Formats: sequence, structure tokens, C-alpha cells
Amino acid sequence: MERHSSRFWEIDCLRGLAVILMLAYHFLYDLDFFGLADLELRSGTFFYMGRGAAFLFILISGTTLSISRSRDSRSRDLESRISGKPVENFPKYLRRGLRLFSMGLIITGITWIFFPGQYILFGILHFFGVSAVLAYPFLKYGKENLLLGIFFGIIGFYLKNRTFGFSSLLWLGLTPKGFVTLDYFPLFPWFGVLLTGIFLGNSLYKDGNRQFKIPETDKFLFQKPFSGIGKHSLSIYFIHQPLFLGLLLLSGLLDPGML
Repeated sequence: MERHSSRFWEIDCLRGLAVILMLAYHFLYDLDFFGLADLELRSGTFFYMGRGAAFLFILISGTTLSISRSRDSRSRDLESRISGKPVENFPKYLRRGLRLFSMGLIITGITWIFFPGQYILFGILHFFGVSAVLAYPFLKYGKENLLLGIFFGIIGFYLKNRTFGFSSLLWLGLTPKGFVTLDYFPLFPWFGVLLTGIFLGNSLYKDGNRQFKIPETDKFLFQKPFSGIGKHSLSIYFIHQPLFLGLLLLSGLLDPGML
């Protein structure tokens, strides 16, 4: 077992890979959406590129929530011994959830203005905001999270091709008829992926420490750039689409009237 450092480079690298896959998929999506290329994005390689990026993001989020909780537990135990009172850290997860959900609402507003027929109601930032809060009581569990993850996946698969006559449970995965959106990550099945990530975090990084041996970082050629990208994944996610659209406009490929 190895003692933890402030960050685990392998997690940052995997998150960096997810960012690169996301950027590639979203750029191709933009080309197809604006009619600049004719691409098949609902199946095949490009589809799995996008879904693979989302899967990695959410899995890693669960893992890092677990690691954060383990490290916080040690701090809370010390504070409890000093103060003689139990110290609760739920407000930290609530603040994180509200921050991410607020960023999701900004995306909702922007897409409602520019893409009113397909605006984002419950995209990946909304999902992260809600799941950061909902995940809190599950952080202490191990194998139970894996079983629950499978359960969420099965229910999500069941709901995937079904529609309902209401939209109030859209966030769960019950989609109304005719629902179209640019980005959609309901709790079924995606919360199951996050729970699986928590299971991996509690197993592979128990007590906030790496439970396995891994080669030194200098043996990996792309470690530094991938890790650097991974460390700034949220900022990159938030600004990448305006940058893509700006590049397309500056290149003359995209007519401003198409926006």
C-alpha cells in the first residue's frame, strides 16, 4: 500500500483522456449539426467515443468522491476529538452540487437562446450537481455500490426506448414523447456508473491511499499533458463549445446566420 499524495496521476491521466475524447466528439458533432460534414454520430465509432468520454468522466467522479470522503474522514475525526462533537461534512458536497447545478443552468439558458428546439434540461453538469449530493450517503459503502450500480444500469436500459406522457421525472430517465435535447444524462443509468466509481474508489484507494503499485510517472510519455488536461477538465468543458464555434466562424466555415 502506498501513501497518498495530493493527487493521483493515473486518475488525472484518465480524466485527461476523457476530455480529449469529449473534445473530438463534440467538434465532430458541431460539424454534423451545422451541416459542415455528414457524419453518423448515433452509432458506431463516433457514438462510442462520446459515450466512452461520459462514462470515464462519471466513473472517475465517483472514484474521486470516495477518495475525498476518505481524506475528509481523517480530518473530521481529528476535529471531533478536539471539539468533543461530531463533525459533519455534508455541506461540502451540497455546495459542490449547487455550484455544478448552477453551471448546468447557465448551459440551459445559453442553449435555450441559441437552440430553442433542443435546449439542455438535464445535461451532464446538471447530473453532476444532483449526484454530488445524492452520492453522499453511499460514500461509506463498498460492494453494495457495485450492486446498486448494476441495478441503475438495468433500469436505465429498460427506460431507454420508452416514453411517457409527462416530463416531471425527466431527471430520472422517464422521457416524454417527442423529447429532443443536445445533452441528456438522467440518473438512470448514469448514477449507477457513479456508484461503480465509488466502489472502485473504496476498493482501490481505501482510506485515501493507493492500494496497488504503479510505475513511476516518468515512464509514460504523455503523462504530463494528459494530467494537465485532466486537472482542468471542468474549465475546459465549460468553454470548449464557444471556442469551437469561434474557430468555425473565424475560419469562414460557419455563417453567423446559422447560429
